[in-house]
Amino acid sequence: MDWERLATQMIREMIRQFLRQPGEFLTFGQLAFRIPGSDKEVLYLVAESRPDLFAVARNERALKLHTKAVQKILQDGIETVTNTPEQIHPVEVAGEGRIRCGHFRQEELLADLNRCSLPPEALTRNCCWAEICRIRSLSHPSITAEDWREICVTRGSLLSRQNPRGF
Repeated sequence: MDWERLATQMIREMIRQFLRQPGEFLTFGQLAFRIPGSDKEVLYLVAESRPDLFAVARNERALKLHTKAVQKILQDGIETVTNTPEQIHPVEVAGEGRIRCGHFRQEELLADLNRCSLPPEALTRNCCWAEICRIRSLSHPSITAEDWREICVTRGSLLSRQNPRGF
């Protein structure tokens, strides 16, 4: 079996695993355990070869599907997405300790996240929310599922108040 076919097969299996828990980070070890006959090093190489689909954590131990990739998969199907890689546009790197939007310092968000007391502005801005999710996935010890659920519910209620009619 050549590399292209193996990579395509692994991508399909990885996508299937992530569709069970969209938006969550999984370690390469967890994926290797869930995909019979796979190896975490091979899965890493596959994920690195498709940055249009997979977001690899900075520590290179975990990954998840990009939100846009999930939307495209649900719209066009797994086969279409695995066969046609999309061009990735370079992302502007933020300064040390700052997130791309620049509204909050990373340390502030981490402290607020651990206390489960994030400011409303951080919960309602998409750029800040993306950083909160990234920090949550990388923080050790991680916050509990109950605390994360509470934060998500708070975000949902704040967003619904901003847009009560849903448009």
